[in-house]
Amino acid sequence: MAMENNIKSLNIEDFKGFEDFIDYVDDDLFISNRIDLMPYADTAVRLNFFLIVMCVEGRIQFEINGKPYQIESGDTLSCLPSMIVSDGMHSAGAQIRMIGFSTSFMRRTLKHGTDMRRIFSYLFQNPIRHTHNQAEATYMHHYGALISSKIKDNTQRYRNQILEYIFSALIYEMLSDFHTLIGEEEVDDQSEAYKASSRRVFGQFIEAVSADGGRHRSVAYFAEKLCYSTKYVSSVVKQSSGRTALDWINEYAMQHIKYELKHGNRSMKEIAEMFDFPNQSFFGKYVKAHLGISPAKYRNSEN
Repeated sequence: MAMENNIKSLNIEDFKGFEDFIDYVDDDLFISNRIDLMPYADTAVRLNFFLIVMCVEGRIQFEINGKPYQIESGDTLSCLPSMIVSDGMHSAGAQIRMIGFSTSFMRRTLKHGTDMRRIFSYLFQNPIRHTHNQAEATYMHHYGALISSKIKDNTQRYRNQILEYIFSALIYEMLSDFHTLIGEEEVDDQSEAYKASSRRVFGQFIEAVSADGGRHRSVAYFAEKLCYSTKYVSSVVKQSSGRTALDWINEYAMQHIKYELKHGNRSMKEIAEMFDFPNQSFFGKYVKAHLGISPAKYRNSEN
């Protein structure tokens, strides 16, 4: 597919233009079974919401942040905000169930004590979940059937509220599976209040870095944005994830930079300006420090 010069920023509101063709959409949620809208199959898009795609039949291929993936019947794709999805292809007769949640809905649903730091880290590296047993496939099928039945019943007085609670329950079901998959959090001697505060700050940090798109690459910038000291944010991120705040910032930034180098049509100067580097020389040094080669060599490489 010929990539567009600009990656489209995709919001839940954009699906309201397809209200006659999708199952449900409001300000915070949408659900669709149309594979040609997954999401906007002929366009590279940067997501501004959480996306879950369940493959019901067939196979689907696509790229996430420039890396190829494939899901088959029973598999689930989970995308975080700021991830770039492109180059979608599917087998004949492929069927999907696609659900999107706004970040505000996720904040309302996930209470302060919910530990998302390890799950965000895991999903960033592993967006595909393969169904390992019949129990997983069964509960996903049951939720899908329940959601579909409520959507069709437009005479239900509190339909929207009921759907929100069903979606919330589905989210917690998936979180439970992820915790089992990743492994339980190691127990330490910190107070529960401190750990809850750390989880909250780490989640805010990851959300801010994710939404930034790689344009700011200093811990101080995000600490100020979150109204904390740089030292405090650095300490919390290190304790919460085992990695430094700068590691997270650079990893997210390089995902976006690599995508632009491989799939965008901008010149090196334009990419440097896009990511707010003072000049092309600084951009080249940054990329070489993280990839070991210059931006031009990476663009022309087969990786």
